[in-house]
Amino acid sequence: MMNIYSYLHRKNIVYVALGLIFLAFVSILIFSKENSLSNNIFFSIVIMILFYLATCVKFIYEDTIKTLREAEQKLTVSEKEKYFMSYYDEVTKLPNERYLIEKIYKNLEISISDKALLVFEVDRLTTIKSSLGSFYTNRMLELITERLQNQFPDYIIGKLKEDQFVILSDRKNEKEAFLTLCKQLMELMEQPFCIQHFSLNITVNIGCAYYPENAKNAEDLIKCAQFAMYEARKVPEQCIFYEPAMSCIREEQLMLENDLYKAIQNNELFLQYQPQLKLKTKHDISMEALVRWNHPKKGLIPPSAFIPIAEESGLIVPIGKWVLETACKQTKVLQETLGQPVNVAVNLSLRQLFHENFVQVVSSILEETKLPPASLQLEITETMTMDKNFLLPILHDLKALGVTIALDDFGKGYSSLSYLKDLPIDCLKIDRDFVNNMSESEHEPLVDLIISMAKHLNLNVVAEGVETMEQFNYLVNSECDAVQGYLISRPNNFERIINNCNRLEKNTLQCETQSGYYSLIKQIFN
Repeated sequence: MMNIYSYLHRKNIVYVALGLIFLAFVSILIFSKENSLSNNIFFSIVIMILFYLATCVKFIYEDTIKTLREAEQKLTVSEKEKYFMSYYDEVTKLPNERYLIEKIYKNLEISISDKALLVFEVDRLTTIKSSLGSFYTNRMLELITERLQNQFPDYIIGKLKEDQFVILSDRKNEKEAFLTLCKQLMELMEQPFCIQHFSLNITVNIGCAYYPENAKNAEDLIKCAQFAMYEARKVPEQCIFYEPAMSCIREEQLMLENDLYKAIQNNELFLQYQPQLKLKTKHDISMEALVRWNHPKKGLIPPSAFIPIAEESGLIVPIGKWVLETACKQTKVLQETLGQPVNVAVNLSLRQLFHENFVQVVSSILEETKLPPASLQLEITETMTMDKNFLLPILHDLKALGVTIALDDFGKGYSSLSYLKDLPIDCLKIDRDFVNNMSESEHEPLVDLIISMAKHLNLNVVAEGVETMEQFNYLVNSECDAVQGYLISRPNNFERIINNCNRLEKNTLQCETQSGYYSLIKQIFN
């Protein structure tokens, strides 16, 4: 309790003093006629003390009330903050998963009508965060939220994981109407996000689930939509509706992800190499490194099955580093065995490229393996060129090391001529779909156009997926620099390639004719 003497110094002291003087005067008048002077003084003092104590109690009461009110207000603020942290996303201020589950439950209880839940993920958020920092990702999330709230004001919008959003709708229309909503969402997210001096582009993968067909409760409804979203990554439309088989697929993927963690530690990964046959006079040996996984129980697992899982889980970064290091080591051994230069191309992932200190990682690997930088070619995909603000500084730093850079899978629709002009690349790899469709007359001019465009930019051209003599002969007669595919050689293990090299006679390594060079490549890689 507060010391009562402190009240003498308060502004109310004037009130107390005047009150005491008044009481003293009144008490003397009252008691002066009936009692002695000493008794009058005694009773006056008693009354003044009682009044003083009453006044102190009043002040203490008021202060106590004030303190309690302040404590109540603080408690109310604290409770509100606690509630907000429990039910809302800190960055976007949108309802989080806990809130959404409770909200969906209440929504389902109030209304028995069918519901449709849409979950979508922002596919490049991790890359933006690792390359630019959390300020840009947080700002992008805020801008995404603004667009969603402006475009879909009548829907319940929420946030799940760092890169996942939710839209809940009464399914008053059929599937086609919901597909229209998905299309609107994709168009909305495709518009660039301007943050400071950067113009950032994203795409989204959308999964949809229905209540009560796909799920009977809120948790399962969200889970089904997420399963569909994961499958949407694999389709060009980037939007898909849930089907029961997706649950089994997702469970298998999670088991495979767990096994992939062990694969790195247990040396279950290995590299195969596929040659790139030069079509012009330069008879050097070039090949592409391709990662493979020999699962102890399931056998050989194709890259198409485990690379997307590695990308999603982040394992692609350590796997990519292992691939780069192993490819450089084995290429150096191959150079020493053949006594001549051998070039190797290594694929890069988006996460790997934008990972912290990637340029330094490449430099260290080249230094440790003693592979000449000119012997290493790093392959990027067209999807990586969407944000050249990120890409260009890294590519220029890599070029400064002395390595070459190739643009892989060209022709899938992302790059434009202006992008190619700005990128510091050395080689263009034509996507295998163009090569496979060259038998159709309308595709041959497209291949010629790509080759002509590349030549105007002083780029080498490699055609992937060459499997027939018809394709090979057409490319030989074009300005294409090299071909790669099953017609030349299937990918082979490093041990087999080394054994083939050790059996070669030294005079066969000096190729003076194109046919001799073709023969040498087949002897090494078949």
